[in-house]
Amino acid sequence: MKIEKITICNLTSLEGEQVIDFTQEPLRSASLFAITGDTGAGKSTVLDAVCLALYNRAPRFDGVERANAEDVKSIENRAQAIQAGDVRGILRRGCKEGYAKVVFATLSGERYEAGWSVRLKRTGSYDRQVRTLRQLSPRKADFPEKEINSRIPEIIGLDYMQFTRTVMLAQNSFANFLRAKREEKSSLLEKLTGTEIYGRISQKIHEMTKQAEGEVKALEQLVSGILHDRLHEEEKTALEEERSLITVSAENIAGRTETVRRQLQWLDDYDAARTEVTQREAEYVAANKAYMAMNVEETALERYDAVLGVQPLFQEIVVRRGDIEAIKRNEVSVAKQIEELHAQLQHTAMTLESAREQMYNAESTFSARRPAINRGHTICGEIAGLDGQLKRAEEQLLTARRNGEEHTARLQAKKEQLEKTAALLEKSLLRQQALMVHRMMFDKFDLVKDKLNALTAETCRNEEVHKKHAALQKQQTMLKAASEKVEEKLHADEARMTALKSELLIHRQMNQGLDSMQLQQRFADNRNRLLVLQRAKALWQRISSGYEEIEEKEAEVGRLVSRQGQLQKDMERMERELAVLDEAHRRQSVALTLSQSENIKQLRQRLKEGTACPVCGATHHPYHTETERELGELLTNLEKEYEEATAELAEKRATFEAMTREYATRQGRLESERTNLLSRSARQAADVEEWSACAHLDSSFSDCSPSVARDTRRLMIGLLLDNTMRSVKEAEKDLETFNFHQGHINRLNEEISALELQMADNRTHIDDLRTQYKIASAAEEETERVMQLSDRSCGELYADLDQMVTLSGWFTEWKNNADELRLRLTDLFHDWQQTCAAVEEHRNAEVLLREEVKLGENTLSETRRLLSAAQDAHSCVENLMATKRDELARLFGNGSPEQEEHRLQEEVDKARAAETAARAAHEETGGKLRLQQGTQRNLLESRLHSQAEYSRKTAELDTWILRFNGSHSPMQFAELEQIFADTRDWKALRVSLNARKETVTLTANRLQMSRDALQRLRNMTHRPTGEGEESREALTATLESLQAEAENANKRLTHINLRLMAHENCLKQAAAYAGRIETARTDCEEWRRLDSLLGSHDGKKFRELAQSYTFAFLVEHANAQLRMFSPRYELRNVPGRLTLEIIDRDMFDEHRYVSSLSGGETFVVSLALALGLASLSTGSLSIGSLFIDEGFGNLDHASLDLVMTALSNLENAQGRKVGVISHTEQIRSQISPQIHLVKQPAGGRSVIRIR
Repeated sequence: MKIEKITICNLTSLEGEQVIDFTQEPLRSASLFAITGDTGAGKSTVLDAVCLALYNRAPRFDGVERANAEDVKSIENRAQAIQAGDVRGILRRGCKEGYAKVVFATLSGERYEAGWSVRLKRTGSYDRQVRTLRQLSPRKADFPEKEINSRIPEIIGLDYMQFTRTVMLAQNSFANFLRAKREEKSSLLEKLTGTEIYGRISQKIHEMTKQAEGEVKALEQLVSGILHDRLHEEEKTALEEERSLITVSAENIAGRTETVRRQLQWLDDYDAARTEVTQREAEYVAANKAYMAMNVEETALERYDAVLGVQPLFQEIVVRRGDIEAIKRNEVSVAKQIEELHAQLQHTAMTLESAREQMYNAESTFSARRPAINRGHTICGEIAGLDGQLKRAEEQLLTARRNGEEHTARLQAKKEQLEKTAALLEKSLLRQQALMVHRMMFDKFDLVKDKLNALTAETCRNEEVHKKHAALQKQQTMLKAASEKVEEKLHADEARMTALKSELLIHRQMNQGLDSMQLQQRFADNRNRLLVLQRAKALWQRISSGYEEIEEKEAEVGRLVSRQGQLQKDMERMERELAVLDEAHRRQSVALTLSQSENIKQLRQRLKEGTACPVCGATHHPYHTETERELGELLTNLEKEYEEATAELAEKRATFEAMTREYATRQGRLESERTNLLSRSARQAADVEEWSACAHLDSSFSDCSPSVARDTRRLMIGLLLDNTMRSVKEAEKDLETFNFHQGHINRLNEEISALELQMADNRTHIDDLRTQYKIASAAEEETERVMQLSDRSCGELYADLDQMVTLSGWFTEWKNNADELRLRLTDLFHDWQQTCAAVEEHRNAEVLLREEVKLGENTLSETRRLLSAAQDAHSCVENLMATKRDELARLFGNGSPEQEEHRLQEEVDKARAAETAARAAHEETGGKLRLQQGTQRNLLESRLHSQAEYSRKTAELDTWILRFNGSHSPMQFAELEQIFADTRDWKALRVSLNARKETVTLTANRLQMSRDALQRLRNMTHRPTGEGEESREALTATLESLQAEAENANKRLTHINLRLMAHENCLKQAAAYAGRIETARTDCEEWRRLDSLLGSHDGKKFRELAQSYTFAFLVEHANAQLRMFSPRYELRNVPGRLTLEIIDRDMFDEHRYVSSLSGGETFVVSLALALGLASLSTGSLSIGSLFIDEGFGNLDHASLDLVMTALSNLENAQGRKVGVISHTEQIRSQISPQIHLVKQPAGGRSVIRIR
């Protein structure tokens, strides 16, 4: 950024407005200038003013200690009592207002003006300071005051601390740093570089370490306290066994108690049942009596319900009848209007005819007089010519003798020219006569043009005003409606807010004293126990069923193994038999086959008894030895035996195959049963393993072997499940009730919050609407006033123009195209001017030529007769003039042709205007008549349609009445009117009747139920007799004794459960805290390691480390600056320390401490450090303005030369505008120009002068 202008008014010693403009000479072209002045003149105020305008802060108020309230109150002028660090205190004493403004430019070329001002109130107290920020170029814009704090750092690129380090260099502070002692350097560097944060980080690390250690210790103590209720294993076992015994005893007592209670309850129920029967009988009698009392109303309601379906039809008939009557009335009204319009039309027709006749007469008169008018114009022209001829005749008489011979040669040329001129004159006269009607307009043409322009402008303005007025009226209506709507909604919201708050109070009262976490914990505990018991019940059912299934499957496997062994033996036997049969069948088959073969027959003949057969080896050959008959029988038996063997073999084979299939089936079933047994055993083992998770439910549940009494355990689980179920339901009911009310509370709170926001928005909206309505009303009144003025101006302009403009229909043409009318008028005016000039020119030329021709002719006559001819001509001209004047008097009397023509034209225009108005009135009346006739036709059609609908609906109603009378008592139209006109609330009557019917039915049912209940009580087989041991007194005494025993058992059981629950809870809580303790210990170790590296109670450890790194970066940036304007020197910091050494390149890189520097060298080094800090703060940001507080005393000549060289190099190398606040005459005498603050003799005030 670059500062261009500083304006200061009434700040400290600077009174009045003081301006420092860097865009004006001599400051404009100077890159180095001095701010000089005596002590207290206000040099620091210039820099304070810049900071105030930009950041609302000033260096003089930084670090000022705030006064306490008592000190502020003790100030004599309490009206101006403010804190010592309040920037408003910079206002000059005795001044009511002060301000500071800074105009600056950014690197991108944008220019801004920042302002700061303060003033005193009427009471004398300080008003709040006001800040402004405006963009001056490339566009103009104002920024809201609330955005200035964020926008200034964005535009400049620096916050306040960076600005004070960058633009106002801390060179003097670094000079103090170089001269400071070792223990003071840390605090000075911390203020210069802004590294205070590292000390606070170090302290925070140390505090967090202590906090983490305390948290670990607190958690360990908390867990130790939680484990106070932990039991030893022997104590826990003894309590569990005692709980089981007490539980069984309590269940026995509960069963006996329930029996006695049921007996007592029966006695109470029996007495209550008898009382209820008596009460129900009385209720039934009263309800039946009340129902019978409404018989008349019931009959009327039934009649109404019977005809209710026809009510729409009846109502439509009534509506149709009313519509017909209304249409008839409208027809009468329209007919009357038509008659009036007929009469009015005849009147307008007569008026139109009369107007047309008058227009025709006027035009006829004008046409009849047109020849006379034309003749009059001709006579006037001739008279004018005769006057000229008379004069020229006298002149020709004098010159005839001298010019006779000349005019002879020119006579013929003049005659030809005369003919041409006469033709042009005639043409010009005709055009002039045509334009003569606009003579009056042409005479005022300039005024007509001005008024036309004014009318155009005023008409446009009038239209805009009318549109604006209509828009404002519409806006007012909309704003009023919107405001009323929002007010209604606001009232409704207020009523709803009251209702919501009342409902919220009710729900809060219902939840008062309850804790959601406790209820949820109670429900969760009971629910978890219930789930465990339900799972245990299902698991024990599976385990019991599993043991039974395993036993059954083991027995089944044994049976299957035994049967399979027997079947295998049968199959082996069958297999042996099948082998024997198969061998026999094979032999028989071979024998039978061979017996049927021809070769066998031959062989058979060759066989001999006792020799072996070559086929079978047999020595006995029956076929050979027996007879042929026996042979045939043998063959037949052989075939029969073969068939029997085949059948037996097939049967045996089928049996064997069936046995094989059965064996395979049984083997598969056996394998399946074995697999199922193994699977079921595995599932049973898993279920037994899972049962260990349920063993804690009761001490007897630890045993899960097959020898356990399964039904007893199942009964035990059921009892525990029932008790837990009741606890779950109670806890769930309490939690649901609490959540129900809490849900409503949350919902109501949200609705109330939303409603409050909505109501606030509505109130703001109402205020905005009211403000807008007032603004619109004021604007509408002003617009209406302007509109009235505009209407009056338009009317006046139109009236003036209508009198001056002679064109017919000029206003319509102007409205359609004003420019075209303006052009037309201009063309007509130019035509008139040209025509008049031409007529005058041609007429003069004609007269001249005629005279010349006559002169020539007279010259051609004999000279002697020239005088006589001239006299005759003169007499002739005079006589002719007299004749023309007489003829003109006969035609127009004392008037002129122009006047006569103007009068006749006015009459024609008036007649035409009257005819146009009459024609418009006639057409308008005809249009109205046609409109009313159309309305009459529409009404007729509507009436006929309504009558047809009425007739149809009436017939439909008659048909309905006829059908209705066939199944009900007779109904008439009048009765329908009476029923539907009845104002009774039929709905309420029906509700009342139904209620009484329901009451009768209900009381009857209740009576029957009471009697049934009494009978059921009497029919109970185990009811008490009510005497002896079963008397009410004996049962009551027994119940009290049992209750006392149950109470003692429950107390002991509750005590045991509480001890065991406390044991379990403390273990759970301790386990829950284990993770937190481990996390806390881990965090504590991390914080300890971090504390050992960076932490300390005073922040010194991390601060010194950060300062060493920051100081190293600062020295690096300072060397970069130092090389630009004094390459002789280089800075070097001692690692790990805040000590500087300087390397002198001109002294062979000699190293020496900065304490040995001269005044000038100290200035150069401290300036480099200040510029390095500025560079470190701004990074790559370009700063165009710098201010340096030199802060030195007197310097010797060498030191002064070194300082000035450094400043010159700074100016040349950096290209910045540098301002040096000089306190010594040595420095200020070397720098020019100067901003000199001059103290005035009195009043302690100063003024700024540029020199």
